[in-house]
Amino acid sequence: MNHQVDAAAPDAIGIVQISDLHFRDAPGARSFVAHEPQDGLAAVIAHAARAIEESAVVVATGDLADLGEPASYERLGEALGALPTPVYCLAGNHDSQEPLQAVLPRPNVHLEPAVQIGNWLMLLLDSNAHGREASADGTYRDRDDRVHRASHPGLTPVEEERARAILTATRADHVFLWLHQPPLPEIAPAGQVDGELARLIRDFPKIRAIGAGHLHGDLGGEFEGRPVHVCPSTFMSIDPPNRAFEGPGYRTYTLHPDGRVETEVHIVPGPMTDALRTAALPPFFADLMTGQVTAEQLGALSDEEFEERYGEPRPMRR
Repeated sequence: MNHQVDAAAPDAIGIVQISDLHFRDAPGARSFVAHEPQDGLAAVIAHAARAIEESAVVVATGDLADLGEPASYERLGEALGALPTPVYCLAGNHDSQEPLQAVLPRPNVHLEPAVQIGNWLMLLLDSNAHGREASADGTYRDRDDRVHRASHPGLTPVEEERARAILTATRADHVFLWLHQPPLPEIAPAGQVDGELARLIRDFPKIRAIGAGHLHGDLGGEFEGRPVHVCPSTFMSIDPPNRAFEGPGYRTYTLHPDGRVETEVHIVPGPMTDALRTAALPPFFADLMTGQVTAEQLGALSDEEFEERYGEPRPMRR
């Protein structure tokens, strides 16, 4: 059964999107940057406070945790559960299904696949099919190499069937589709887009737009004639045109009753952003974050091939 959030049908609907939070089970894992993931999220929440209060929902589009540890979802649940607006979350390729489902939900933090707001339906799909494998009972479980394998969007048969059932049953006039990996092959040529996703969008013209994360930057394009909007990361973002680090960010949306979508990207000013903008973005990381290469393709390079391609030794694997 779909959730429903009260919103006057004639009014425009506000949405705040956050993505790629990369929480860890404890402080101290900072990757390429000097601040902690929770500090980036806190900065975003503070900067977006008014927008969050005025929005119908907050949507968190995956990579909620970095390594999928149960304690990371406990810490994140506490942070998101304190927000004054319902939060709807979906999994990214870094997330682990079992602890995500068991630990994250709170009275205000949800994993339901759909919520209706006014005459709009928010449909949240698990686009990590390439990081899943079928079990004997017909369910799908995480692969050990899910982070690398699910670098581009895909739907399992179970997820596609569920999406079609929801879309067939909805009485909403418009649908906003939320994924983790954006279907943008022209921007991220290393990723292939499943035919199932394309057919789903073609079969249901009520789908007006797509929101996603994964690429950590202000990116956009079209897929099957629908606009695709990519959200920066609350942890560390990138500036794709300049192939440089960018500060923690988020997106806001206004969904109109006639199906129009307006959106804006926000980068949080302050010391974290200043520090990121002065840091050097490793060339391999720029390729990875902009979808020019997948993690699986990087991993297949020998150390010698990596150094020849990027002009520097391969960094230590985490």
